[in-house]
Amino acid sequence: MLGLLPTEYWNYKISDISHGLTATLRKRKPNGILKIEGIGNCIPVRSARAAIVIAIKALGLPPGACVGTSLYSCPVVFKAIKAAGCTVRFIDVDPDTYCMSADDLLAKISQIDAVIAVHMFGHVCDMPRILEAAQGKPIIEDCAQSLGSSLNGRMAGTFGNVAVFSFRSGKYLSVGEGGALYSNNDKLFSELARLVSVLPVPSHMEDCVHVIKTYLRSILRSKPLWGLIGNRLWFMYNKSTNFLEKTPLVTSQMFKSDIAITTDRLATINYLIAKQRANADYYTESLILSSSTVCHEKPDVFYNRYLYPILLRSQSDRDTLAAYLLGMRIGTIQPYKDISEIASTYYEYKGDCPIAEQIAMRILVLPCYSTLKQSELHRIAYCTNKALQILSSTDENFKNTVPNEQF
Repeated sequence: MLGLLPTEYWNYKISDISHGLTATLRKRKPNGILKIEGIGNCIPVRSARAAIVIAIKALGLPPGACVGTSLYSCPVVFKAIKAAGCTVRFIDVDPDTYCMSADDLLAKISQIDAVIAVHMFGHVCDMPRILEAAQGKPIIEDCAQSLGSSLNGRMAGTFGNVAVFSFRSGKYLSVGEGGALYSNNDKLFSELARLVSVLPVPSHMEDCVHVIKTYLRSILRSKPLWGLIGNRLWFMYNKSTNFLEKTPLVTSQMFKSDIAITTDRLATINYLIAKQRANADYYTESLILSSSTVCHEKPDVFYNRYLYPILLRSQSDRDTLAAYLLGMRIGTIQPYKDISEIASTYYEYKGDCPIAEQIAMRILVLPCYSTLKQSELHRIAYCTNKALQILSSTDENFKNTVPNEQF
């Protein structure tokens, strides 16, 4: 489908190949540091999922310890918990933020040894209440989607014992892989640094291959190849690949190419967030949505608007709207729609997070990234409004308006 607008922005150009390959030739500095504005010195590592494993080990939890985390979150979090030798206890989410519910955490805290609070979509968990509900048990903040978000003037990642960040392709910095660890506790920071320092270092050849793979994946996820072939390849991959084989968890030090590009792009993060927040504001003002459909910022909260999720009335509405927009050459994603099935199949989820299950079936994410043109934003808003207006009358009438090739 020529001209299909991707939902995510995979930013990796020819210039990044040159920059990345040049960086692989430089001598690696031991225990390198990444400085994130508003956070401080952070320890680079291969990926955010690897960072979660290291964070759990640094906390010194006993084998088989129970780690509580939101059911509605990226399932690689569960994979990392299991890789660290722990078990998962699922916590429901707050319908106002799609982040961890402090009330449900409090109800289950006696069964939990540590907490991973996931800041979803660039929103922020209610960390003061999470800290209170945790009753002194250690907290890891998963800031993979919340770089630059804040609560009460404090950056996401500065509330818990350890914070984890991600720079994976499709995220704000979109450098390929890469993650980082942070702690404001000197002793814990030193332990994190020690654990990372003994990890294997990717070879020069591995780094070069990573640069080329990152570029190829990025152009397949971008116009025009996303519409021509990338979208189909991604669909076939997801359909044919077992969950456990996806997003392999490799614990190593960060690729030198990723460190170099991350360092450069961190300087632009405030600009990117401002652009993306402006796009989100445009949607909020332009879309015909009820107040319960979008997560609004509360006083003293700042969202980076990494993604723009809308909550539809039902799974049927979500699927039909997604099909309509695809027919209009507008890509959308339905993040973690199979999360209950994954959690039940692999992590013994018992069905006690009803709000998270409902949200997973009804969320649709619209393109919102910083490089969208005003004309593209207008087209997305116009088509979404048209679809919502028809959908609100009768579902059958709406289905009849969807391009034939989608049904």
